[in-house]
Amino acid sequence: MDINKICTKIKELGHINSKRDELREYCKLKFDQLVRFLPRRLLNNDGSDLLGCILSGLPDNPTSKSKVKIIDIVLETMRKESTSLTHCGDVISRLCLELPRQSMPDLVCWSNDSVQSIVDDKDVNMIWRDVLPECLTALSGHSTIKHCGSDMTMLEYKQQCVHTLCQCRWKEKQLVQLAAMFKDMQLSRNDHRQVVNKLCSYIADIPPVELPPLVHQLLKLCKVYHVEIMLAHLSHYFSIRLYSKLEPPQDSDATTMDIDDIVQHSPAELSSCLSTCIYHISQGAADPELIRKHLKMWPKTQLLRAPFMVDLALAVSDKGADFRSVCLDVIKAAIEQRIIDVKRSKESAWARSVLPPDVDVTSVLKVLTTESANHRQLTVIGLINLAFCLLGVSRLKPSATACWSHGKLILVRLAKSQPEAASHILSLLADRLATDCSQRQYAECLHVLCALSPVSIERCTQLSTILENCQPTPNDYKAAAAVLNAVHPLINFSTRTRDTLVMVCRKGLYSRDSMHRCLALSGFLTVLRHVKISRTFSSSQSCSEQYSAHSYLTQLTVDLHCTQQGNQVMSRVRNEAMCMEVVSILRRCLLQDATVKQLLYTKLFSCAKEKPVLHEAILELLYEHLSKYLPDTEDDATGAPLLLDKCVQIMPVTAILIEPISRLLYSVAEFLQSEEEDDDILSSQTTESGTVYLRNKLSNIMQQISDSRCDYFGINMDDPGLIDLSPESKSKALKIQQALQCYEALIAHQIMQWNINSNNAASAVYRLYKNWNQLLEQTKTPPKLGKKSSKSTLNETRETAKSQKTQKSQNTQKSQNDKGKGPTKLSNLIKDRAGPFRSLPCLWDLKLSLRLVELLYNENVSWCTTEQRNQLRSRRDFHQWALRCIMNAFTENVDNKTIRQVSSIAAVLYARCICRFQDMCDFDDQTALGCIEVFKECLTLLFSPSFSLKLESFLPVVTDMSDATPAACVAAILEQICSALTQVEAESDVEERDTVVKKLISALVNTASVLLEAPVHSAETMNVIVKLEDYVRTSKQDCLLLIHSLLTSAGREQHEAQLIEDLLLKLGSALGKIDEEDTTAGRDDPNTFPAIDARSGHTVLNYICAHLNNRHKCTEHLLYRARDLTAAMNNAVLGNEQRIDRELKELYKSIVIELCQVTIWTTRAAKLRCTVGAGSDRVLTACVRLYALLSAFTRQLDPATARLIFFERLLKLCGKKLSAVTDNLITYLEASQQQQSANKVLRETKLIPRLVLEAELFSKHVILLATKGKFNYQQYLSLGTARDFRIKAPVLQEALQARQREERDNDEQVDIHDAETTILSPLPSDNENEGSDEDTTQRKRRRVS
Repeated sequence: MDINKICTKIKELGHINSKRDELREYCKLKFDQLVRFLPRRLLNNDGSDLLGCILSGLPDNPTSKSKVKIIDIVLETMRKESTSLTHCGDVISRLCLELPRQSMPDLVCWSNDSVQSIVDDKDVNMIWRDVLPECLTALSGHSTIKHCGSDMTMLEYKQQCVHTLCQCRWKEKQLVQLAAMFKDMQLSRNDHRQVVNKLCSYIADIPPVELPPLVHQLLKLCKVYHVEIMLAHLSHYFSIRLYSKLEPPQDSDATTMDIDDIVQHSPAELSSCLSTCIYHISQGAADPELIRKHLKMWPKTQLLRAPFMVDLALAVSDKGADFRSVCLDVIKAAIEQRIIDVKRSKESAWARSVLPPDVDVTSVLKVLTTESANHRQLTVIGLINLAFCLLGVSRLKPSATACWSHGKLILVRLAKSQPEAASHILSLLADRLATDCSQRQYAECLHVLCALSPVSIERCTQLSTILENCQPTPNDYKAAAAVLNAVHPLINFSTRTRDTLVMVCRKGLYSRDSMHRCLALSGFLTVLRHVKISRTFSSSQSCSEQYSAHSYLTQLTVDLHCTQQGNQVMSRVRNEAMCMEVVSILRRCLLQDATVKQLLYTKLFSCAKEKPVLHEAILELLYEHLSKYLPDTEDDATGAPLLLDKCVQIMPVTAILIEPISRLLYSVAEFLQSEEEDDDILSSQTTESGTVYLRNKLSNIMQQISDSRCDYFGINMDDPGLIDLSPESKSKALKIQQALQCYEALIAHQIMQWNINSNNAASAVYRLYKNWNQLLEQTKTPPKLGKKSSKSTLNETRETAKSQKTQKSQNTQKSQNDKGKGPTKLSNLIKDRAGPFRSLPCLWDLKLSLRLVELLYNENVSWCTTEQRNQLRSRRDFHQWALRCIMNAFTENVDNKTIRQVSSIAAVLYARCICRFQDMCDFDDQTALGCIEVFKECLTLLFSPSFSLKLESFLPVVTDMSDATPAACVAAILEQICSALTQVEAESDVEERDTVVKKLISALVNTASVLLEAPVHSAETMNVIVKLEDYVRTSKQDCLLLIHSLLTSAGREQHEAQLIEDLLLKLGSALGKIDEEDTTAGRDDPNTFPAIDARSGHTVLNYICAHLNNRHKCTEHLLYRARDLTAAMNNAVLGNEQRIDRELKELYKSIVIELCQVTIWTTRAAKLRCTVGAGSDRVLTACVRLYALLSAFTRQLDPATARLIFFERLLKLCGKKLSAVTDNLITYLEASQQQQSANKVLRETKLIPRLVLEAELFSKHVILLATKGKFNYQQYLSLGTARDFRIKAPVLQEALQARQREERDNDEQVDIHDAETTILSPLPSDNENEGSDEDTTQRKRRRVS
């Protein structure tokens, strides 16, 4: 019979349940034919259906081998013949249903065959993927299994199968199916780890196309545990292929994989593979909670080396608030740790030698933002949240500035590469600015976004929301003004942004709050400063005529940007018209309070100096307003050039300033400054007679005010006094303050107008200065003190004084009768006094300060004749006053735009004052002192992190060494300062110069300290540091402040050891030691450090403790790194594991050496007799920090590492020796507090309990380590005596000896007889015993409670 008919018949019978018996009979009848033709027939499309019917027709009797034979045929056929995945799956699925019903020997045989087919790779369809798990599952019901003639448990048999599979070499095509097979097998934890490690070891050789399926199956396999192994291998896979350029250079001994051994794939393939893997992990089979757990515990030192893990954390962070906080905090912590690594490397040569080269955070972030476009938007939201997480770092952290920079970098790159993300970025930024705009990093971020990605930002509606919600704080508007100023890059091409800004400012200008008005004015000044218009006058007249009857800033023209006739306005014409309109709006600010006016006067010139088109309107505005405060006629009764009474308004109980007239004069002077600077601009202004006319008018006014001979601007310096609380006194103080600043403005005007043709500019400047000085001197002499002094000088008698008093009272009464009423004033009723008079800071800007510095100190001044220059340079008092004014100018006028002028000022002072210090001192010591202080302030600003200037951008300018490195420039300046210190030291014997010498040395030392704190290191600076150390060792002057900076700078070169040793030796002689039996005291050289004595020695001890604290911080950071590297060893791949192990061993060895050195120094510092209080707190803090570090270090060690790094060397120093010293220190401090109050004792000894705790914790961890490694470490430890319940061994021994002597004396001298026996002390009565028992019971209860 044909096999096809047989199969058809079997299927017909198999599909009908009622004919099951007939099917069994038919299959039994045709069994031989089925066995012969089944292998070929099984490959047909209906093979699975036929197999099911045949298996249904065969008996389940274990004695019958027919079904086993069919299964063998099916298995053998499917292993040899290649079929489709669907057909093979259907056949094997039907077959697996029969396996649980088979006998144990057959199942074992099929399991062994499956394992062998995997080993030999003879299964083309890889049916073992389903057969082996099913067989093992079926065998799990048997307690014992016979295999190869021996009995074993099911668990042992499964382990043997797994071990056999793991020992063979797997093919690449088998990996996915093997992962799926092991997923269905119930593996023990150890077997599971072995399998996962085996599978992941093949990841490095898999092409990108084949990796995502394996990752998917591995995620299912690692559903519960060991997913970190897969993540580590995936991270390594993408690091060596996609991120290989980010890897730092390795040393020659590194055993990492050579890049040439890796098969190269296109970046597109790798990016696609990375994106798919991230999708599978973050959105697929993996448990998000498990991924979050491992991300939280991932080593921070290795996270930035593995951008794949950062991408994964960013993708997972979008799953909720909990995920966001954990994932972003992990990345932020890794970035902050890398920033601190760089900081510690700059501070310490030891840290620089230990820390290996690492990845650059900026490069990693650039790669992440670039790759985010290929990740199906999985990481974009995470990157944005990470950026704001970095921007939210507290400004108190040392890593704040760098974190803010990284956050801005992420946002800018995302906004440029993915414009659709800009709206979300601005939404989050708007929330931050609305919450607290005082945090400047958000305003800076908005400015960077507008400057570097203007197209993406301009079209976002959230930008208008930011501008409309910008509000000042009750006391400050500058933070909100920075937000308005941040959008200035968009003003010139974004009409919507410009219109919104103008609308917000116009609304704020009518606010009742002064801060809102200042904010609005700042916005208008921003528009005026940054709108680009032509520098010529060709269109100004036409613009003013065309728009004179219609405001450009009305809503209609703002929206349509067209004329009333409908013609489109050119951009240049439109900008000029808008600026003219802004100037007209600024007129309203002249009606505001003094704060708004002062802001206008201060910023107006800097905003309009490059726009000559607007100068005529501005000069007209200033002229009209200034005319209000000029006297009407020349024959004014007072003769005052300014009406200062109009500038002050007297209120019932106080007086307020309504017009900052000095700022107005200075603003006028700025617009009138020498035309030599603007020759190219003014050459075409011959037709603009209005501007010339206004300039001449204002120049005449300024000259008349300067030439006025009226003393003190007509201010009456008699009563009322300046220190009264009356409104009149307050008014007088305000007028004097304005008068002083008016003199400063007039001096500035003279200097600005100074040119080569000026004849009497120097005398005019000096005359104005003298007037300023005389007015200030008048404020220092109260009227009553003047009367007393005059009385004493005239030597008046009582009768004369009485007669004058009577005459004065009569005159007063007469004047009262003439007026009809008495002059009842509030000042006559007030007896209290206000504080001393204070003048306002100098109103000069840095540009004028630079011009004045060049005039006084530069060698070549092109705009001044030598005669005029020398006439002013010879005035020592003017030098001192000018330098004080320049110092005041630094406080308010320095920003990112004017910081370059600070470097120019420093360059002049360095060349003419620092390098020629002796000549300056010969001229005037006070002038030299002022120059040094100004130079030091310049350096402080230039090195300030607020401006983030690169050292190579300003140090060559200051030293005039264009090709020199920053280290060479710092060394050159320090060389000059060292020379100056030596010169001062040589002249310090003159008694009348003692005070000046101290000030000069202090100023030079402070300047040197600023330079020594600069993060530069080279052999050149080291040579100068050695010279400064020698100076400190030999100087008799008070230069000890230099010690702290020398320790810091020498630490960058690992050169401070000898200096600290010598200082501690000197302090042992100057302060004495707690242990008086120490014979090392007093053996130092008296000529070494002569400035250190019993008083100044405590200050030096504080410097040493501060330096030890810095060393402790560095050690603590490296201990944290070592702990992180230890955690990284668990999941590292082979190449990384060797690198990490080598780095960890070297790190531990260097930490032992560092702790040994610090322990020696701390021990010697703790022996000194420090002052109880602040001094002892610093010493105790150093000891506490040392013990905490020792305890943490010991806790991290394992016995093998302790033996490798020779831990015993450290224990010899920090064991008994250190413990004895700290115990003596505690005893000394407590003994010094016997006569003090309880609160003071608690306050000054609060660190002692913590020191005892840290010392005992250290001993505990040493004992645990010794027990674990079977070491004899206890020989180095001692039980400390500094405890709450303390046994003082010397005191106890002395008491015992005294008691023994007494007993011995009693035995020798007293002969006891019954009759002569006397009771020396009466026995207590029963009541007394009961009372004592009750007291004891109460004390016990109190302790229990």
